[in-house]
Amino acid sequence: MRITGGAMRGRVLAGKVGAGVRPTKSRVREAMFSMVGQELDGWTVLDAFGGSGILGFEALSRGAESLTVCELNRAAAYQIRASAAGLKLTVDVRTRDAALVLESGSWDLVLLDPPYDADALEWAERAAPAVRQLLVVEHRPGVAWPKQIGSLVLEKVRRHGDSALAFYRTGELAGAEEGAVVVQDLGVVEDDGCG
Repeated sequence: MRITGGAMRGRVLAGKVGAGVRPTKSRVREAMFSMVGQELDGWTVLDAFGGSGILGFEALSRGAESLTVCELNRAAAYQIRASAAGLKLTVDVRTRDAALVLESGSWDLVLLDPPYDADALEWAERAAPAVRQLLVVEHRPGVAWPKQIGSLVLEKVRRHGDSALAFYRTGELAGAEEGAVVVQDLGVVEDDGCG
C-alpha cells in the first residue's frame, strides 16, 4: 500500500496486510482527503478501526500533529507499529476496544471504518462526543444519515464504488443541506489492488 498524498506521497507501508483486514482502497482514500483537506497542520487524529493504519498515515502525511490508532487485533497492531517505524513516525497504537478509546479523549479528526457488518450510525453516535472538528465514516452505501449527531452536522455523503463516506463537522444545523441525507454517487471505482 502506498500513501496517496502529502509529504510522504508514494511511500510504501512495510509488510503485508493481515487476514481479516480490509484496507480502504487508494482511490477512496484520495477522495476522502480531497474532501477532508490536504493540509491538516496541527490536527490530532484518531483512526478508531486501524486495520492497516493507512488512513492515519495519510493524515500524518498531510501534516497532522499526532495520530492515535485503535486496533484490537494484536497482529495488525504490530504491523501498524512496524509501518510507523519504517516511515519514521511516532504513532500511539492502542490494542483496546474502539468504544473505550473514543471515551478516553477528543481529537480534531476522527476516522471510523468499522466492519461492514457493524452499525455505522451507532458507531458515529458513539464517536460524536470525541470529535473536535470533523468525523469521517466509511461504510456500505445505503445508510440513512441524520442531519445532526450531537453537535456534529452532516456535511455530505459520497458513494465511491462499494464504499461510501459520510462527513460530519462541528457547527450549526442551519448550514446543513435540506433532507434527511445528502448522497452523491461518485461512480463505481474498480479495485486497483493498491489497498
